Amino acid sequence: MNPSSSRRAVLRSAAVGLAAPWVASPAKASGQLNVVLNQGLLAKLWIDELHPAFEKATGAKVNVQQSVTANMLAMLKTQRDNPPDLMQFSEAGVFLAAEEGLLRAHNSKNIANMAMLRPAFRLAEDFSAGVIDAVHTLYYNTNAQKTRPAAWAEMWDASNARRIAIPPITWNSGVRMVTTATQIATGKPMKDAQYDLDAGMRHLAKLKDAGAVAYTGAPQAIQMLQSGQVPLVPFYGIFINPVLDKGAPIAPATTLREGLHGEVVGLNMPAKAKNIELAEVYVNMSLSKEFQSKIDSVLRARSAHREVNPSERTRELLGPGDNILYADWKFLSKNRAKLTEMWNNVFG
Repeated sequence: MNPSSSRRAVLRSAAVGLAAPWVASPAKASGQLNVVLNQGLLAKLWIDELHPAFEKATGAKVNVQQSVTANMLAMLKTQRDNPPDLMQFSEAGVFLAAEEGLLRAHNSKNIANMAMLRPAFRLAEDFSAGVIDAVHTLYYNTNAQKTRPAAWAEMWDASNARRIAIPPITWNSGVRMVTTATQIATGKPMKDAQYDLDAGMRHLAKLKDAGAVAYTGAPQAIQMLQSGQVPLVPFYGIFINPVLDKGAPIAPATTLREGLHGEVVGLNMPAKAKNIELAEVYVNMSLSKEFQSKIDSVLRARSAHREVNPSERTRELLGPGDNILYADWKFLSKNRAKLTEMWNNVFG
């Protein structure tokens, strides 16, 4: 057996554990993959669990940055000709980026585990490979408040003045706060209310008048909640559920009358990505049953893999699946600049 054949055999064998296809070219296998992950505990799971296995299987090094969807979209535009190889952002950015020619569709023939995705995780005709459902809901400090909130509308109660922090509009959850405010203001279901952004922003402005503040980062929001300094904070479960498992006095509202905010986060390949072969291995390993099981056991979130069903603890933290609602991000992303301007006029 010649050295090249031996090298391929080792790569094939090493990749089996996470169902990754063997990297055919030793030259590419010894290269680098540039990945922009989301932030906090979500990124930590990939860095701690997937990257060592990927580097062992391929011989390639992973270079990592962390960011949020809005900033990654800006990066796609400014680095159009020299982008990273993969970016982990949500459906909030996928449709717009694909329409603007900033992404390339995944070739499912080279990513075997895409066949195991739940349909909702195959976004925009495979321009995104969904890896996790980042559900967003209202969290509360259980020392400061004994009653679980039953509705988002409770945030507007006079008794909750100066007890609330909301996400910024640069976060997708900030946009969803506008759509939820629209539901409350109009009395319409989310599928209809989400298009009346003016009504939503006017209603959201009432929170500012009642002393609500906007947080700027995940650590700040978690600290506010954990200390009870601000006992009611809308937040993503994937960033805080592991903290709850360690005994923090925080709990999610799981049956909010207006519905929880579902948001599929995926791995997306820029149109001019250079290391396509390595990127496809990375996506495939991210979609393997073995890694996807950690979405449930570590982040307590809904997995993309159809054979990984929510555990009892995950179901407890998410509540009824039919109460998790998904926005029309094709519409919202096109109106994001308008929303940002409106939001800044109120909270800026």
